[in-house]
Amino acid sequence: MMRFVCALCFGILPGVLPAATLGEEDGITVNRLNQNDFEVIDGSFSGVAEYFWCGAATFVERRSGLPGLTEIYIKQPIGPSVTTPGRKGVVYSLSDAGLPPGQDSLTLSLDRAGAMMTAVKARSYCRDAFTRSTK
Repeated sequence: MMRFVCALCFGILPGVLPAATLGEEDGITVNRLNQNDFEVIDGSFSGVAEYFWCGAATFVERRSGLPGLTEIYIKQPIGPSVTTPGRKGVVYSLSDAGLPPGQDSLTLSLDRAGAMMTAVKARSYCRDAFTRSTK
């Protein structure tokens, strides 16, 4: 019986563990700029869009406690970080004030101010952000 339990654990765990990204998500550097704006700093993923949107979703849902339907807007497209010299960053906002209208996005664009995604949609890219680096 013990062999069966061990075989079951070793057979199932490798398939389950790679899908869990919570530890990696907590390692994403996000700097709050003001009440509505925050910047996701590039890690070791060199501008991978999934990473930035995942970081934005993590900040909104897990660190700020806001609901998954919260809209996240790109305020400043990918470029030199405003908070961390020598790194790339994307500034996101919870407000669409001052942004181009009608830019909700089904793509992973990082180069267009006003692109919008809900936190729950952005969260769906977290697994892609962290499994891409292991392929």
